[in-house]
Amino acid sequence: MKELNRREFLTLTGAAVVALSLAGCSGGPSAPPAPTTPKEADLLAAINKVWKEKYDAGAVVNKQLILNQDAVGIVRGYGRVFEEANETPHKWVKSDDDILSDERLKFRDKMKKYGDNSFAGMVCDEDTDGMVALKYKYSCEDTVVQAFVEDLLNSNSNSSNAEFISIYFPVVKNVTYMTAAIFLYNKA
Repeated sequence: MKELNRREFLTLTGAAVVALSLAGCSGGPSAPPAPTTPKEADLLAAINKVWKEKYDAGAVVNKQLILNQDAVGIVRGYGRVFEEANETPHKWVKSDDDILSDERLKFRDKMKKYGDNSFAGMVCDEDTDGMVALKYKYSCEDTVVQAFVEDLLNSNSNSSNAEFISIYFPVVKNVTYMTAAIFLYNKA
């Protein structure tokens, strides 16, 4: 069997999510939970401030994003890789695929109920000189959040339609980072 590199794995993961979303299931999404930590609440408020500006400018469809942790598995998978290695940047290794795969399965199962093309993007890591690194240290500063939202909006062609956001805060060497995935209810 051909060994996949990280980018091929991501491409196939996205294709699998779309294919499984096509299968669907009955019933709509459950009610999203309220933020459970002050960090979640603060970051969500900061993101929604910028998101509202994008809405006012006609760049996004919804006025705000609703916290819904159904897509957290995909960003938590990446976060766990960095947490277990306790380093960023990090050289991707085979065992990292296993960590990501476990979370990807949970993510795929939860996303089925949202329908076709419901995944709208994510911000997690970036490639740097053959390494991967968590991109954003936790911050609610306006310039950081603006860049974070821009990355969310540029991560997928469907991102401007996002309704929901899942947030995960990986901690590496006592530094908290922020990651997020956005998605929408796209079921007829």
